[in-house]
Amino acid sequence: MKKEYNINEVANIFNITTNKIRYYEKKGLIKPLRDENNEYRIFDKNHIMTLQAILLYRTIGLSINDIKEILTSNSNSNYLNHFNKQWGIINGEIHRLSGIRKSLEGIIDDLYEADGCNINNNILDIIEKTYKLDNIKNNWKDKWNFDSWAKTYDVSVKEDRGNLKIYKNYNLILENVFNLVERLNINYPSILEIGVGTGNLASKFLKNNYNIIGIDQSREMLSVAKEKYPKLKVRLGEFLKIPYGDKCFDVIVSTYAFHHLNNSEKSIAIEEMIRVLKDNGKIIIGDLMFENKQDEDNVIKDLSLEQIEEIRDEYYSHIDFLEGEFKKFNKELTYKRIDDFNYIVCID
Repeated sequence: MKKEYNINEVANIFNITTNKIRYYEKKGLIKPLRDENNEYRIFDKNHIMTLQAILLYRTIGLSINDIKEILTSNSNSNYLNHFNKQWGIINGEIHRLSGIRKSLEGIIDDLYEADGCNINNNILDIIEKTYKLDNIKNNWKDKWNFDSWAKTYDVSVKEDRGNLKIYKNYNLILENVFNLVERLNINYPSILEIGVGTGNLASKFLKNNYNIIGIDQSREMLSVAKEKYPKLKVRLGEFLKIPYGDKCFDVIVSTYAFHHLNNSEKSIAIEEMIRVLKDNGKIIIGDLMFENKQDEDNVIKDLSLEQIEEIRDEYYSHIDFLEGEFKKFNKELTYKRIDDFNYIVCID
């Protein structure tokens, strides 16, 4: 490799225009030397390596500002911040495009079968449905601020803070979920945990050499989980936009996460779980629930105002609603009540 290059030589190396190199220079991504006599740009091998990195980062969609920050600091946390952000952007775009593709499939099918009477209305209805679905997926908010809770989550669970004492059977629920998966007797199952949090459930699978991936919408929760369990594979993700393709997992597990979705979001989450679940796969959820509206009313009538407010801050599931949603996909639901608020549901 030569020690020095001019701008035309660099452009030829990467098969790009000299204007692109000047653009990256203008944005502060690369700072070539200057010839003392004519002010021509001079690039050394370090500039070549930097430019190669810039071009590669651009191929995965990183912004100029992101690349600039990455080049400024090569710390692991800085890399994670930018690549996790890009992972989320790409996953969101994949889901958006998948929704559009599904809409187009429906429109095309209608066009082939249409008699010409109401086809325009049908097209607009399909597009509107896709728009509303995408809007729900993209507008879920973490109103509980799990990032700020991550470092103290385990202590909070252990001390069972709050008026309802919902965590009194926390370890029992985790054990039950793990044991139910064990009893499935699936050879080398691929397991997805949604809402992995600080990794407490996932650790039980890791200790028994299961192949498990944990996703969570909170980057700080993922950081704590990785710190506690370095061998745990984690990804940024959520119920509404699971970052994996169709039929990837034998088992999906989740504890203390599903109640952060309202009913419209739960319906989307169920469809998402079914999408990534293999044929004959199993879903096991341990969470805060009531059997039905009557059961909720019976429990609430004996609670204090503070306890009721704590329930209203979440979205406790109704099991009869979940049964109906899973039946849409020919899935059967069974359940076990652990205490007044905690249930374990199994779907197969």
